[in-house]
Amino acid sequence: MSAESRKVRAWALYDWANSAFATTVMAGFFPVFFKQYWSQGTPPELSTYWLGVGSSVASLIVLLLSPVLGTLGDASGRRKQLLGLFTALGILSTAALYAVPGGGWVLALVLFALGSVGFGMGITFYDSLLIHVAGPQQADRVSAYGYALGYLGGGILLAVNVAMTLQPAWF
Repeated sequence: MSAESRKVRAWALYDWANSAFATTVMAGFFPVFFKQYWSQGTPPELSTYWLGVGSSVASLIVLLLSPVLGTLGDASGRRKQLLGLFTALGILSTAALYAVPGGGWVLALVLFALGSVGFGMGITFYDSLLIHVAGPQQADRVSAYGYALGYLGGGILLAVNVAMTLQPAWF
């Protein structure tokens, strides 16, 4: 396998992995756990409101940081290091949700927002690496490859998570 094809595969597999956060945490299970476990005893409209606030704040942070840190990453050539930093933020924040007890909605929301910032900023640097992985002639094909792997990876994990929820004895 050539160094070029290894770079393409590594780049595309990042999409495979980060889509797990999008499908399982953001879209699939965090909102349910937030309402039913971390926000237990909180009126549903209030927990929905705070979930929206947390998501919005995380999106605003990504909106404000992306141009500045993206430029810094480009100018310094530290895209991979920044990708690693924000990926680690997303991973560690998501993993820390395990330790949040029922009723701990504020901490769960902060960790979710931090994980969402890690995810969003990671995508900023992931996308910026495409031109270093593929030339202009291959960029569309490589991008589609990553996109496809992302859907596949996220979909497989979501299916496994749904099975874990519906049939916990299997696991």
